[in-house]
Amino acid sequence: MSAHPPTDRPSPYARFRHGEFECTVVSDGLLEMGPARGNFPTADPAEVDALLLDHNLSPEAVRLNENILIVDTGSELVQFDTGVGTDPALGRGFFGPTAGHAVPVMRAAGIDPADIDVIALTHAHPDHAWGLVDPDGRPLYPNAVLAVHKAEFDHWTDLSKVDAMPDEHRKDHFRGAHKNLVPYAEADRIRFVDDGDTVATGITVITTPGHSPGHVVYRIESGGETIICWGDLCHHQVLLLQRPDWAFQFDFHGPNASAQRRRIYELVDRGRHAVLGYHFPFPGLGHLRRDGDGYAWLPSELERALPVPAEAVHA
Repeated sequence: MSAHPPTDRPSPYARFRHGEFECTVVSDGLLEMGPARGNFPTADPAEVDALLLDHNLSPEAVRLNENILIVDTGSELVQFDTGVGTDPALGRGFFGPTAGHAVPVMRAAGIDPADIDVIALTHAHPDHAWGLVDPDGRPLYPNAVLAVHKAEFDHWTDLSKVDAMPDEHRKDHFRGAHKNLVPYAEADRIRFVDDGDTVATGITVITTPGHSPGHVVYRIESGGETIICWGDLCHHQVLLLQRPDWAFQFDFHGPNASAQRRRIYELVDRGRHAVLGYHFPFPGLGHLRRDGDGYAWLPSELERALPVPAEAVHA
């Protein structure tokens, strides 16, 4: 037995106020992506390594968080994306044991999946939409309406595209999306959304096609404050903020993805909005600051729960 017991780990969920809204971020876990140069292809892979080393990050082991935001508006409980799920064939079975923890973490945070009113999908990629159903295909959010762009639904649930894919993982993008999204459509619990649509009180859609055909981000407004929940608009707090024109290996249309990054970065910077970065270091809440031709990430300070003084307990 080790002479040094393991240290306590931080909670896998965090809470903060946004105007009148109560927000909870639950962690689905980590995606272990391997070397950065293969995930963020550029003309000069050495520049990828150098940029990460300059920020004290390993270029050999990129880790992407999965930060699932849940917003209580007072009248609706809205969840943004769902993580990779636990399907041994399509979810945690592919991504490994470090991911697929959303539902138990939600329960630890006091949130029952059955209480979710709206699931607002940014897009239907595996790490965002494969947590909608259990391994047997039963919806994990039985009372939720699924909000998704129609172009996204139509593309990824089309199984006729499977045979043209170059490898099993990319084939599974379609199989997994079909398995997870279609049950909500069959139960008449799906709503197709487009630019400017309202999905719940204070929450509107901004279409950002590029990383995926129907990718969207969400503007969350309350009390004069705004958060942009941006899904896969940006995958990394250094690489794609500092170099918006670089690609990510799973971008559906690279030039469009880069153009949408710059557009939303400018919107966030101009409005001094907060950002919830799905793949950024937990819990993914922060702001942007212009830095040359790109941006720097400024994590937000969160309030902490403090122990109650003994004299207050016995007063």
